Amino acid sequence: MPQTALAVNDFAPKSITAKYANFAATTAGTQIKTGSGSFLGININVVGTGGNNVFTLYDGTSTSGPVIGAFSTTALNQLRPNGLAFTTGLFAVLTATTNSGNVTVFYA
Repeated sequence: MPQTALAVNDFAPKSITAKYANFAATTAGTQIKTGSGSFLGININVVGTGGNNVFTLYDGTSTSGPVIGAFSTTALNQLRPNGLAFTTGLFAVLTATTNSGNVTVFYA
């Protein structure tokens, strides 16, 4: 059976509707999304100061889920993991010694 020719659109990236959550203060934990989805990236908008500043993302509804990643907020940066899948939910914790900085998480 002959196959049809591929078109340029067959190789184009698929568009998704991304969402974001911003964290500007220390939090013991925040549920960003429940259910499955994709972690698209993180941006450290404002540097945290005063010591051990970490933004941790979990695949779950609490800190008992698997860690997706732990990111220092002491330097400006961007991370784009290209749609890292999570299954249970997206849960975030921002810890800081003095000033937590400002973090934005992108997800779908």
